Amino acid sequence: MTWAMVRYAGLIIAPTAWAASTQFGQILPYGDCSSGAGLTVFVTFAAAALAAGAGFLSWQQKNHVISRTQRAMTYVATFSGLSFAFATILQGAATLLLSPCLH
Repeated sequence: MTWAMVRYAGLIIAPTAWAASTQFGQILPYGDCSSGAGLTVFVTFAAAALAAGAGFLSWQQKNHVISRTQRAMTYVATFSGLSFAFATILQGAATLLLSPCLH
């Protein structure tokens, strides 16, 4: 893994975690209703932590860049990661408020 890949973690990992969380949010409620487990909530908040971690990882790389363009892209990756983490947290809040057995 190169530094460029780490620098753009907020642009790569965060949207992937959000998309996976969205897909699992469509599949897992059926299992949660029948078993009573809270897998949907766990997956959603794990994806939010992963997206926030990717944004933080991008933020840590701002001191390792030389050009202004690379630094700006580091900021874009950071705020993208945090935005996707916020969206995933809102999805997690919805899974806490709604019962998985409501079809």
